[in-house]
Formats: sequence, C-alpha cells, structure tokens
Amino acid sequence: MRRAIRRSPLCNWALRWIVPKYRKLAVSVDTEIVIEGYPRCANTFAVVAFRMAQPRDVPIAHHIHSLSQVRRGVRRRIPTLVLIRRPSEAILSYVIRKESADIGWALDEYVDFHRGLLALVDDVIIADFHEVTSDFGAVIRRVNQRFGSQFVEFDHTEENVEACYRQIDSIERFFAGGREVRATHVARPSEQRSQQKQAFAAELESPRFASRLAEAERLYDALRRASLSTECQHSARP
Repeated sequence: MRRAIRRSPLCNWALRWIVPKYRKLAVSVDTEIVIEGYPRCANTFAVVAFRMAQPRDVPIAHHIHSLSQVRRGVRRRIPTLVLIRRPSEAILSYVIRKESADIGWALDEYVDFHRGLLALVDDVIIADFHEVTSDFGAVIRRVNQRFGSQFVEFDHTEENVEACYRQIDSIERFFAGGREVRATHVARPSEQRSQQKQAFAAELESPRFASRLAEAERLYDALRRASLSTECQHSARP
C-alpha cells in the first residue's frame, strides 16, 4: 500500500491535505527548490546545510521520499535535487533507523524509486551521498548552473558541518519529545550502529536477496553514469 501511495501523484496530493506533516513538506505554489531522495541518502544534512547557507527562508519541498514529489517538481520547472546512495549503504542505514523495517521491503522501495528516477535524470540534478557530505557547496553550484537559480553555496568547513550536525541532533531531540537521541536515529558513526550494520549486512548479502540487490546496484550505477553524461552535455552548451 505504501509503495503504491508513493508512486501515485493523486495519492500524494491527497496526503498533502489530509496529513499536516505532508502539507509542510510537499511541493506547493511557493516551493523554490525540491530536495528529495530515498531515506538515509543525506536528505536531512542537505536540507539543513542548504537552509544554513541562505540569507532568507527559502521554501523547500523535502523528505517525502517519493518519486511523485520529484515528478511534481520537474513538471512545475522547479529546481530539483535528488540524492542517491549506494544501495547497501542506504538500505542498511534505513533498516537500522526504522528498527522494525524489513530488508526485503526496504530493498523493493529502493528499486522502485531509482527505476522511476532513470526517466527523469535529464530534468534533475543528481548528487551522491558522498558528494553531499564532502562538498555540498559544489552541489548547490551545479543546481544554480543547471536551473539558472542563485542560491548561496554552502561553505563546507568543519565548523559549518559541525553546526549542521548539532542542528540535526536538535531536530531529532524535538521529534523524540526532548529525550536523548538514540544512536540508531543519527547519521554519525557509533558502536551500536556498527554492530547492527554487521548483522543486517549478512542478511542483505544472503542468496535470498541476491537478484534484487544486483538490480539495485545496476540502477545506482546507471544513475551515476546518466547523471555524469547529462552534466557534460549541459556544461558543453554555449
């Protein structure tokens, strides 16, 4: 059911009005940029870093984790940034975060999202997790070059990155009702996360998921290649 909702523009539009959370995150008439991706692809870091860099409050559509949200941004000609991450890394991080998530379900979600994204690669900017977390300023620069926008680039210094993580921790505490943030709910490395990752990795790499994981890897690699090709084409234009 959830997969069908995420793929359906009509269902996504209905959710926007039914669920208050979605109203704030979905594309609207005021949206100036869409930042989307499969969960655990540096979505929160990108949104926090982007906001930190801007001198004003820029309306952002984000964290729906839906292909329909990306399509709506493209259709409305809104600058759209889609974040990707190698499937094993994203899926393991996701199931650790959700705690009760099923690896097979998370893998299917990954394949669905990225398969649909291939058809949109010419209309969006795609940034890999490691690009976002190592030089997000360069990612914003690519957005500006592609869409003619004038967003301020994030200054990716150690101090600014630490400020981003402090803000992310504050966000997590807010949603945890002021309680201490669990290690499973933050992106920073921890001993607990490392142990859980090893256990889930053994399951993900088992023969049961071999064909689906191979498909996920193929889609990730295809998106990287297609994105690079599109960027070269745009940079070559006069």
